[in-house]
Amino acid sequence: MYAIIKTGGKQIKAEAGRFIDVEKLPQNEGEKVSLDSIVMLVSGQDSKIGSPFVKGATVNGLILKNSKDGKVIVFKMRPKKGTRKKQGHRQHYTRLFIESIELDGKVMAKAESAPKEGLGIKRTRTVLSKKVVSEPKVKKTKSKKVSKVK
Repeated sequence: MYAIIKTGGKQIKAEAGRFIDVEKLPQNEGEKVSLDSIVMLVSGQDSKIGSPFVKGATVNGLILKNSKDGKVIVFKMRPKKGTRKKQGHRQHYTRLFIESIELDGKVMAKAESAPKEGLGIKRTRTVLSKKVVSEPKVKKTKSKKVSKVK
């Protein structure tokens, strides 16, 4: 089961037992948070769509850390004018561990285990490994001489 929540002007898929990164929340690390702006709940074949939000639905989570994202470089240049402007920006974010998804007080999905240590310490990034795929070797064959037909 998962829920689509709206926070920080974005819609994010939240599943129990997983962590998500959202725009910075005012709470501190270790505090519990309850999000009630649920746009959609999906459980197998059943789904509930809110207009604009599903009534009685909440997503409960634990704040693992408040931190800054990677640096984004903003570089502006006007050609032939000698004007250059370089600026960096690091966006603040909050990492949430989703503990449970509830509907009308009933727990629909619950995390099986507590968050592992270290999830809040280092920002993980997925890096695609570059594999060099060798092309199949083609046997070189001797070309046959073809005589012209008169």
